[in-house]
Amino acid sequence: MKTIKIAALALGLAVAGSANAATNLITNGSFEAGAVGVGPAGFTAWNYNVIQPGNALPQIIKLGPAAPYPTGAYGEAVPIDAGFSGSPDAVGEQAAYFVGDAAKEELSQTVFLNVGQYTIGFSAYVPFNGFGNRFNASFTGAVADVPLANFTVDDSTPGVWKHYFGIANVTTAGNYTTKFTFESGAFPAGDVVIDRAYIVAGAIPEPGAWALMILGFGAAGTALRANRRRVAAA
Repeated sequence: MKTIKIAALALGLAVAGSANAATNLITNGSFEAGAVGVGPAGFTAWNYNVIQPGNALPQIIKLGPAAPYPTGAYGEAVPIDAGFSGSPDAVGEQAAYFVGDAAKEELSQTVFLNVGQYTIGFSAYVPFNGFGNRFNASFTGAVADVPLANFTVDDSTPGVWKHYFGIANVTTAGNYTTKFTFESGAFPAGDVVIDRAYIVAGAIPEPGAWALMILGFGAAGTALRANRRRVAAA
């Protein structure tokens, strides 16, 4: 039985390692390559489309310490998105911030995908300051043309990074688009921050599976320690 537990642990580590070694097919998916506080010009490799201009441009903001707009979320300290994610990108300190009132904007990127299965996802965060504003805002997110998120700020939980993920089964090779659409009401309206968008070839463990792996690692370690104690006592 001990041999089986050790083998299971090794398998879990191997799968987790394969996720870390994967390549993100979205360029600048974590927005680390963009310049902070320069508006759409900071969205390196992304296409910005304004359908209706708002009173403030979307920005690349610095996560962690509180900072005023345009380098931060109007003085709110947005935490670094360090939770479970299928993104192979290293945890960074920048994210995309949609903040304009009476605006409708899109951020998109198109990549060529061969036939196969891909793990996809991104993270989103609703700031407290936007959540408390009088007018609502809506957000939709699709990765590789697969819809993953469709919510309004008022119906969200503020101050928490949420990870949206899924699988894209590509049956015809071609161009597939990742698109985030933000639409807000009148002044003042809600805000949304996004980070860690990714497309990874193949199926890799997602957050829930990783959490179970960690619990399994802990259980395996406890069992091994208990076995050592029994051997020592004998």
